[in-house]
Amino acid sequence: MLKIVEIAKAWIASENPTPEQKAIAEHRIAICDECPHKSYTKAFDVYTCGLCNCPLARKIFSPKPGQEACPDKRWKQ
Repeated sequence: MLKIVEIAKAWIASENPTPEQKAIAEHRIAICDECPHKSYTKAFDVYTCGLCNCPLARKIFSPKPGQEACPDKRWKQ
C-alpha cells in the first residue's frame, strides 16, 4: 500500500471510525502509551511515534495489519 494512501485512509477512519476500527485503535493506543518511542511535539501539541513521526491520534487508525503498521512491530492487531 502506498504510504500516502495509508495515511489518507487512517485520517479518514479517525474522523468517523466503525466500532471495529475504534476497538483496534483503543488497543493500539494502549500499547503506544507504554512505548519508549512515544514522543510529544510541543509545536503542534500532539503525540507522535518517534520512529516514523506520525501523529498517534491518526496512526492508530492505520488500515494495515498491526505489525505492518507499527514500525517497532508492537501492535498485534
